[in-house]
Amino acid sequence: MNGLSDNVQTLLRVMACYGVKIHALVIGYLSETKEYSGIRNGLEEALGGGFIVKDEEGYFQFVHDKIHEAAYSLISINERKQDVALTIFLIASQINHGKEWILRDDELRIGIAELNMKAGKKALDGCDHETAYSYLCAALSLLPKDHWENHYELSLRLGFLIASAANSTCHYDKAIIMLRKIIEKAHCLDDQLPSYILLSQGKCPCIRCPVLGLSYHSPNPMLLLLALHAQGKLNDVYDTCSAILTELGESIPEFYNLSMATTVADETLKMYEDAGEEWLKSDATVDKTLLNTLQLYKAISFASFFCKSHSMVVYFASKAVQLSLSRGICEHTPLSLLQFTSVAIKDDNAMMC
Repeated sequence: MNGLSDNVQTLLRVMACYGVKIHALVIGYLSETKEYSGIRNGLEEALGGGFIVKDEEGYFQFVHDKIHEAAYSLISINERKQDVALTIFLIASQINHGKEWILRDDELRIGIAELNMKAGKKALDGCDHETAYSYLCAALSLLPKDHWENHYELSLRLGFLIASAANSTCHYDKAIIMLRKIIEKAHCLDDQLPSYILLSQGKCPCIRCPVLGLSYHSPNPMLLLLALHAQGKLNDVYDTCSAILTELGESIPEFYNLSMATTVADETLKMYEDAGEEWLKSDATVDKTLLNTLQLYKAISFASFFCKSHSMVVYFASKAVQLSLSRGICEHTPLSLLQFTSVAIKDDNAMMC
């Protein structure tokens, strides 16, 4: 493909960044920019060369996955992430100027909403939260009124991204509104959990959590719990985490003493020894339920340190490690191991809890 004209290569690179197919409207908007002014000429050459085809709905798409892969390879490895992001930002920004026209086409507006969501996600990944929030709000404005019913997965992903970006840009009230909407519309607990966890992490200063009924100010979970402890609210944190973990099938004891804590810690150490180095070398799991459950165990362990017995802290720390040992390693496993080792130390066959 390196032998193709610059215009054709530019077109193919844009299409590779955009996805499997791209609407004629997108090509039209891009052709009006200085950087992509020759893209229409490239379109004609690509059609004539048999690289792409146009369907009845006005979309251009690659004739084969291999051509898509070859087009993507035109972007150098060093520049790939940056170039893809810049292209997505440019495309989304140009198209958003024609929003009124886009809203007339229900199918097209979903595609453009997804493009804005992709741009917002790229901005979030680059810690440009203001830009992310702008693109994500643009995506939401393009969705039809019944989007939760007819575009559930898109609505769920977009909603959480908006809440995250709003939280990071001090739009705390809007973050809370969106999280409430997700919890209301989500089909199952697994889909609600990320919103519950974001609410419980205490990232938003001076907001009131609608789930826990708590007001908090600190971005640090431990400082948050100290503040809540002063308000006498830690039992609420504990009760909420306990209720969600129970729904997930986890066992939450009403009472736990030192002897029981020693036993569960010993069991955890035995499981760890049996798992050996192979477990540590295993690939990270993408089990969403496991990730959410470990985060809830982290929260309830912190709360238990203040409002329950230390033996309960050992229990929750042990169960988190056992869960990871049995279901796989994930990004929260290291912290679970750290929590466990901080509360249960085996020295000369004596367990200190």
